[in-house]
Amino acid sequence: MRLLPPLFPSRSAVPILNALTDDQLDVHGRRLLPEKNAYSTGCNINSESTKDNKDISALPIRYPTLSAAPLPKVQTEALADELNAVYQSVMDSLNGKDARYIQRIYATVVYSEIVARGLLATAGRMSSKRSKGSVWLLGTGLLSFSKILNNMELGHNVMHGQYDWMQHPHLNSQTFDWDIMCPAPLWQHSHNYLHHTFTNIVDRDHDVGYHLIRVTNEQSWTPSDRYNPLKTMILALGFEWAIAFHDIQISVEEYADSTERHAILQQKSRAVFAKIVRQVGKDYVALPAVAGLTLGLNSALSTLSGSVTANIARNLWTWAVIFCGHFTEQVHIYTHLDDNESKGDWYVRQILGSSNIQGSKLFHILTGNLSHQIEHHIFPDMPAHRYASISPQVQAICSKYGLAYNTGRFGSQFRQVLGRIYHFSKPNTDELRAYIQEKSTAGEVNFKKEQRHSIPVRGIKKYIPQVVRQALFYAK
Repeated sequence: MRLLPPLFPSRSAVPILNALTDDQLDVHGRRLLPEKNAYSTGCNINSESTKDNKDISALPIRYPTLSAAPLPKVQTEALADELNAVYQSVMDSLNGKDARYIQRIYATVVYSEIVARGLLATAGRMSSKRSKGSVWLLGTGLLSFSKILNNMELGHNVMHGQYDWMQHPHLNSQTFDWDIMCPAPLWQHSHNYLHHTFTNIVDRDHDVGYHLIRVTNEQSWTPSDRYNPLKTMILALGFEWAIAFHDIQISVEEYADSTERHAILQQKSRAVFAKIVRQVGKDYVALPAVAGLTLGLNSALSTLSGSVTANIARNLWTWAVIFCGHFTEQVHIYTHLDDNESKGDWYVRQILGSSNIQGSKLFHILTGNLSHQIEHHIFPDMPAHRYASISPQVQAICSKYGLAYNTGRFGSQFRQVLGRIYHFSKPNTDELRAYIQEKSTAGEVNFKKEQRHSIPVRGIKKYIPQVVRQALFYAK
């Protein structure tokens, strides 16, 4: 089932033009911001600093919001030419080494899972608690590694079309499906298309807070935001479940006025539940049952517990990497999409809306090279293991045009993410006043009117998240 194709084909034809030189940029007036300040007033930007043409990266902004393009068109066009040249040079150089790389990743995922499953089953047969615990930990750790690698470096990147040029029967965006609850076509719609097209635009990019967590002052504060840290913990633990239903939640709004809404949501909802049945059946029923029938009850329990732990470990890791790439202090949020946005403007939005994470080669592989989030957002269909080689070029281009290239160690970026989540859980004076005024304006009469026209939720259903109830409704 394919609902929408990936946003980017594997080898897009991008025209290569000569970039403007520094002298040409100076002739056009090399400046960082147009005459009208692009930053929203909520950023507390010092207007004098923008008049002095200071580097964006030098401005001490926390949680910046942009209401317009931060660079004039002449600069974004020149920047696009330079980045297009970098892109084309890499895509033209793809060869057998790149193919062998992803094939080795795929083989590592397969064989590490087989060994891990064997260790977990064997752990149940161990006589001593110490040996049982050691083998279980080794099996669970290896299974976590396999699932993380499957999710990040293999699944995410293959489904972006990064290896479609190989014309491999399995390692391509049209047929590959990963080892998580979300079906590939739904993820490609919400991620490849919506997220990568409308990155960090409030109300257009639904990954901004995932409909659950407030991460910018452009999202109205409500009392439930006080529980941002708790909601974040729940989201992190069950991240694959949230991703599974994410596109359903988006589509309920996206197709609200469409006559095909029910048919589309029925197709998507059935696909989600079918994938959930397969995943739950594999990890929590079939494999433990096989281990139990062949080696005994203890092997079934060790296999089951190992699967649960590995899935949670994969969820936590995936959540941490993704949030560190999108919600650090300096990540820019946009209030709307420019009707005249060019490819260069899009590049700038991707750069300012992303953060990189520094680390070792193994660390980058385990993140699916999303530790190079900036490079991924500007070149989502480029094989991700190439990002490290072009990172210095991208950073130099950003410096040339005065754009912040946000990067830092994992610990630093992670602390910033947690700080952002906590910061927006509390309202400032204006936000609290706006909430009280809105609530007062609505009044008790409107509240009762809404209650009369709403369908009451009773019994166990009231404990089921609304998006799950919606999916169950449309799946019938």
